Amino acid sequence: MSDLFDVDGANLDRGFQNLKAAESRIDQQLHAMLQEMWERYEPYADPDFRQGFARDVDGRFWEMYLGCTLLEAGRALLPVVERQREGGQPDLCVLDVGRRIWIEAITPDEGAPGPDQVVRPVPINEGGGLFAVPMRQAQLRTSSAFWTKAQKIGRYLEQGVIAPDDTRIIAISTSRFGVYVAEQPLPLIMTTLFPIGDAYITIDRETGNLLEEGFHPAPFIERERNPIPRTAFLDERFADISGVIWSRISLGNLSRRVRPITYVHNPLAQTPLPTNWGVWDREFVTTPQGDQWEANDILAQAAAAEA
Repeated sequence: MSDLFDVDGANLDRGFQNLKAAESRIDQQLHAMLQEMWERYEPYADPDFRQGFARDVDGRFWEMYLGCTLLEAGRALLPVVERQREGGQPDLCVLDVGRRIWIEAITPDEGAPGPDQVVRPVPINEGGGLFAVPMRQAQLRTSSAFWTKAQKIGRYLEQGVIAPDDTRIIAISTSRFGVYVAEQPLPLIMTTLFPIGDAYITIDRETGNLLEEGFHPAPFIERERNPIPRTAFLDERFADISGVIWSRISLGNLSRRVRPITYVHNPLAQTPLPTNWGVWDREFVTTPQGDQWEANDILAQAAAAEA
């Protein structure tokens, strides 16, 4: 078994360097945790994983975290010795009752400088103050990540790497800007893949009673150039994507109570993943209701029914 941190060279991630040196107590704890995770995940990781981790801790941690989560849930992963050597494959492959579930992971960054970038707030003690949550920018970064991986999965299908009957999932981590993104009333991924805009409530001024609540329709995400559609999961062009895993989990906050793992089913998927597959904390299923669509967290419904 190799040492995850036994990597040297140029362009090493500063976070990797700090974790490798492990001078603080927190870094020592994280170092030990990551090495333990690596011992479980190494048989399934690409040969260049350690080099990639040393230069992109957040991105490769998300992949390894998913792999370990699936293994802990009793899922079987395709070992690296049985993976295709030439041309590449998705990051993870789950072997599940005679079928394969392919997972392509990505951790988008904050984006290029400009009005569409997710900008970190200036601390108050450094002259900062109140600022608007960069929701639009986070949606743009998430949409871009989805598009990038959807194109890659399309190529894998064309090349025969992924079989037509295989399930294919995109796993998006917003850990790099997750602190600015709320989970409620809906996770960011729902307002990225579906035309769901800002939440609203209507209150009776006389009685103070709640009359109505919901979301404004919003088919586009505005950006500096032309706006982009937020209708991927209502678009047949993306029917080859079975669903999306989404989470804000990061090395800085591993609490799944605060940062749950969410799975969003594609209602148009050619090869859907069965519901209640048993690995997620939230699971959204969208169904047609007349000329509209209704989305529900089926795990929350089940928990409420049991309460």
